[in-house]
Amino acid sequence: MPPEVDLAVTNRPQTTQPRRRWVGTRRTMSLAVVIAIASSVAVTSAPRPMAASGGTGPAACDIKSLTKNATEGLKAYSWDGTKYLVNREDANGIAQVYVANAGSTDLTCITCVARTGGPGADRFKMQPNWHPSGKWIFMAVERDTYTVPPILGGFRDYVEGQLQNGIWTNMWAVTPDGQQWFRMTDFSSDPGKPDGFTGPAFTPDGKKAVWSQIVDGNILVYFPFGRWELTMADVDDSGSAPRFSNLKNITPTGMHWNEPGTFRDNETMVLSGSVEKDAQGQDQYTLNIKTGQLINLTNTPTVWDEHGFFSPGGDKITFMSAYPYRSDPNTSKVLGIKTEFMMMNSDGSNLTQLTHFLQPGYPEYSATNDGIAAIGVWHPDGRSMVLRRLRFPNYEDWALEFEGRCSYRPAAPARVRIISR
Repeated sequence: MPPEVDLAVTNRPQTTQPRRRWVGTRRTMSLAVVIAIASSVAVTSAPRPMAASGGTGPAACDIKSLTKNATEGLKAYSWDGTKYLVNREDANGIAQVYVANAGSTDLTCITCVARTGGPGADRFKMQPNWHPSGKWIFMAVERDTYTVPPILGGFRDYVEGQLQNGIWTNMWAVTPDGQQWFRMTDFSSDPGKPDGFTGPAFTPDGKKAVWSQIVDGNILVYFPFGRWELTMADVDDSGSAPRFSNLKNITPTGMHWNEPGTFRDNETMVLSGSVEKDAQGQDQYTLNIKTGQLINLTNTPTVWDEHGFFSPGGDKITFMSAYPYRSDPNTSKVLGIKTEFMMMNSDGSNLTQLTHFLQPGYPEYSATNDGIAAIGVWHPDGRSMVLRRLRFPNYEDWALEFEGRCSYRPAAPARVRIISR
């Protein structure tokens, strides 16, 4: 039996890491793969109740409505809920970051104009993520120089797909008004140096950051999706600029592909990872960055599980998964991937399917049977989420509203047994 662990849940604002991803993942893939999943057919949907609890009456986590989001872009709130950002493309097709006050639709692009010491306006900006202090927004920015494989460099769709996967980027921090920029990493395409990253995830106190960086992209000889190292650093934001120190490789043994989610408290984070040879059997784990304890929550080595996020109260985890289509092994492979948004308790129990994009009979069903559930972002109050779906090369954003406050803080820590599905 799996070990028993104490799950002390804290009530804290939700940290988010919205990422622009094709197929919802970080992959070093060929143009053929991109073409194979390409589609841009529109979907329309209407709100409808959809029971998540399985009970006879509505519960807080039952779904009240699921509708196409009228606002383009993935919305992510600051930890205190007073501001939000949106990551979307500008009129020139360049991914930019926009900021607004909560309750307002007056968006200000903070990345569309080049500032002193900052990146160019024509560089893609992705994975924007609030630091818990609210003083900084961290993001991945397309580097000015990088090495694209021969021939493929002429295909911008391929290049943008890799940028969305974190390749050929550097990590930057910027003030919410877009005025002050600081480059946090010095990645490059030189041999032996990291060539990009995903993350970072921050502890609620803002003192630790964890990200994954690609250190070997030779997918033909070594690893199908490249080799990634999970990196942890101390964060000091007490001065005029944020600083990293004491960088440490905390990659779990054998997990050459990994991706940070979010933290529940100052020690425990949810992590997407794979120890399988083809790296397409990802599972959802919790990792204690203090003790190194790693717990596999999903235990499905033949099912694609990715992009796990703790709910605002830390008692739920949402993620994308091919689990509803597990009877067909091809649905967990790149060329045949099919995924939906799922939710489970933070111990891996009570697995619930949130969306049915690929299942007839539901309003959100796509008659063309295309599109991939990619990433879901919680509102800090735990009552709603924004869900991003990829219909390559475009994204759809959906608004999910629960019947009540789905995420909550238990009165006292509970001792529970980890249950695999």
